[in-house]
Amino acid sequence: MNEFELIERIFSQMQAAPPLSSGIEKGIGDDAAVMALPAGSRLVSCIDTLVQGRHFSADWGQVNELAFAIGYKAVAVNVSDIAAMGAAPHSILLALALPERLANNEWLTEFAKGLFHACQLFGVALIGGDTTRSDNLVLSVSAQGFLATDTPAVYRSGAQVGDKVYVSGTLGDASYALQNPDNVQGIKLAHRLHMPTPRIALGAALAKIGATAMIDISDGLYQDLGHVCHQSAVSMRLHLEQLPISTPLATVDLSERLLCQLTGGDDYELAFTLPAHIEPPNGSTPVTCIGEVVALADSTDTTVEGATSLCPELCYQGQSVTPSHPAPFSTWPTLTGYQHFAG
Repeated sequence: MNEFELIERIFSQMQAAPPLSSGIEKGIGDDAAVMALPAGSRLVSCIDTLVQGRHFSADWGQVNELAFAIGYKAVAVNVSDIAAMGAAPHSILLALALPERLANNEWLTEFAKGLFHACQLFGVALIGGDTTRSDNLVLSVSAQGFLATDTPAVYRSGAQVGDKVYVSGTLGDASYALQNPDNVQGIKLAHRLHMPTPRIALGAALAKIGATAMIDISDGLYQDLGHVCHQSAVSMRLHLEQLPISTPLATVDLSERLLCQLTGGDDYELAFTLPAHIEPPNGSTPVTCIGEVVALADSTDTTVEGATSLCPELCYQGQSVTPSHPAPFSTWPTLTGYQHFAG
């Protein structure tokens, strides 16, 4: 049995048959998948690529140890993008560039277990993909979801002056775990890095009640909210003391944990804006108001290194945080988040 036959056997054994209600007419096993779209619905699509040495460890021992988590996370990060549009996830396609040393029953079985565990948790089906040989592990997952006729998509471009800025869950956990894998707090937070939880129900609820803009936090709060500011032609005022924090991260030095919360990615929480008169959903996922949307003219330009005033303004205990007054930081920090093209 060659490696491609091995992959086909493992995935065929673990793949659950999609329910008749899914609309999947043809999934794995042909040149392309065929789906029947629910009447009046709109298709929402996204794709993410995870590259060994950039999105997860280059160390082969780590790759072997984290096979389950790599499979799980490849699905979760795409489902999070679907959730950020207010849509219901439906299915995924997987492109797997596999090194020879991982083309064995042990690694592929654990990887597939993680992938299908995520599929089951988030209600999606694997409907096809492709496999090729590579020197390093590279995974691309494309996800599809549906928006019902009466559910508006939530874009990055709808934030309005006067809206409140919210975030789900807690921030900075994954970033701290990545940087400190061996200390007490990092070990406690490792699950936040390796096994993120896309906020599907929250995203859908926000679309229905009138969220004006939304984004999932993958590259860091400050950078990701900067995208919303740019697309919406507004600025934001963020209050650092209001950033939600987990119990393990609360024990970390203030400036260090704030930097994780502002610039660390991989939390896959939702950041969103709501008109001031609309209360966020009261569900199982905690939601925290962290600021407000302001007009560009009302925002102090505190940015450096070629950034524009479309980036959020930071405040701490009622005082603006600027390069000349950086408290609670000792010096003005670098606020760029994850850089996919950095050398």
